This record gives sequence, C-alpha cells and structure tokens, in this order.
Amino acid sequence: MRSIIRFIPNLFTLGNLFCGFMALVYIAREQMVTAVVFVGVALVLDFFDGFIARALKAQSELGVQLDSLADLVTSGVVPGFILFQMMVITQGYYFVEIGDWPMTVLLNASVAGLIPMASAYRLGKFNLLENHASHFQGLATPAMTMVVVSIPLVLEMNYHLNFYNPLTPTFVDLLGGERRWDASDIGLVKLMFNTLTYQILAVFLAIMMVSSIPTLSLKFKGLGWQKNKWSYGILIWAAVSYLIFLLPYLSFIPFSVGAIDYLILPIFMAGYFLLSFIYATFEGSKSKRTADEIQS
Repeated sequence: MRSIIRFIPNLFTLGNLFCGFMALVYIAREQMVTAVVFVGVALVLDFFDGFIARALKAQSELGVQLDSLADLVTSGVVPGFILFQMMVITQGYYFVEIGDWPMTVLLNASVAGLIPMASAYRLGKFNLLENHASHFQGLATPAMTMVVVSIPLVLEMNYHLNFYNPLTPTFVDLLGGERRWDASDIGLVKLMFNTLTYQILAVFLAIMMVSSIPTLSLKFKGLGWQKNKWSYGILIWAAVSYLIFLLPYLSFIPFSVGAIDYLILPIFMAGYFLLSFIYATFEGSKSKRTADEIQS
C-alpha cells in the first residue's frame, strides 16, 4: 500500500509528460491553441506533483528525475517547437514541403533550438544542486513556457487571425483600420509576424534560463507572511491580473480598455519579471550571502 501511495506523485509527473506529448501532436496538426490548453494542464500537474509528494511524504530520487524529464518535453521541446513553427510561418513557408525550403529558412528557424537546449542544461544543472534556495537562479522553464504559449493564444483569441499564413505590414495596417485597432494593436501584430521578433525572443529566453539572475519561486514555507511575502506577491499579482482580465466586461467603469482579455498572460508575465527584478535588487544578493555563510 505504501508503494502505491509513494507512486501517486509520479502519476502527476507522467501526466505532465503525456500533456506535453499531446501538445506536440496538436502543434503539428495546426491547432496551437488546443496545444496551449494541454500545456496549461501540464503546468498545473507540474505544480501539484511536488506539493502532493511533500503532503504524502513520498519524495524520491525517481520523482526528481521524472520531473525533469517531463519538464524537458513540456517546458523545453514544446515551446521550442512553437517558436520554430512561428519562424517558419512568418517566412511564408509553413505550407511548403520542407524539402523545398531554402537553407536560409531552416537556418533562421533553427534559432528556436536554443530553447530545448537551454532547458535541458538548466534542468540537468538543477538536479545536481544539493541545496535549493527559496528562489530560482535564472528563469524557470515553466515561466519561459508561459511566455511562449501566450503567442498563439493572443494571435487567435485576441486578434482572431489565421496566423499560419504570414501577414505583411501593409496588410496589417489595412486590417487594423477595418477592425478599428489602435496603434498599439497594429504594432504588436506586426511584431508577431516578424521572424526577427522570435529569434530575439528565443535568444533572450535561453540566456535568461541559464543565467544566475535571481527570479521568484512560488515555494511556500508555511503560511506566514514574512517568510513568504514574495510568493504571496506573485499570488496578489495573479489576482490583480485577473481583475484586469475582467475590465472589458464591467459596465460601470467610466472608461474603455479595449479587448485585452487574452493579453492577460503576457501582462501577468511582465509583472512577474518586474517582481523578480525588484527581488533581485533588494533581496537576492542578501539571500545569496546568507546561503554562502551557511555553506562555509
């Protein structure tokens, strides 16, 4: 019976892996938004496997290894594949047989391979750590994944675009005028149909993952405020982000905010990066000194 209980957290981890596998299937079948749903479920399972393992006192070395292997697929291969597809789409070769691609198209899109490579390096390095701090060193793979999966979600759900065909800047201007987009919407859509945007994003996220910059973790040490104020800060920002999500549906507010519904994920991530920057400025160096003192 104890063996069964100890394996329960691993079922959540394997569920995470299965969802990552299904996300790859749906990305390949031109249904990226459905793939995003699978990634969302995978991230929830990834959060709860460790929580359940601690609650059942069922932590194991096998669980640690399985967690990293599952994360490599869901938070490494999947976002890398999404960026690869977006780079091919923006070059206008998505519906062209890969054997007919010019070498430049493949080389441009191959920058997306930095994402699974950096994820594998980060996860492997994490497994070798003997002492895990209360914050992350560098950008966590689930946070990176949330940034990437917001792209197809915003394009399809917020702007109602068939993003598998490239849109020229001139066409975006015409479409924006017809749909009465403001200048920020038009500029954002143009960026999201530019190959260079995704190349820069892939390089930036890869560097962030392997860097030593302190970023916030959602790990709680009990329920007290003092030891968990930064984790509570993430939850508070999540609640504020949800209120922002509701603004277009509130009839009593005296101003219009436009259709920002599906921009909520990038809005949340922007706030997360800002909180992490504040943490790194005021708390990260202090935590590092404390850890070094303990080790010495």
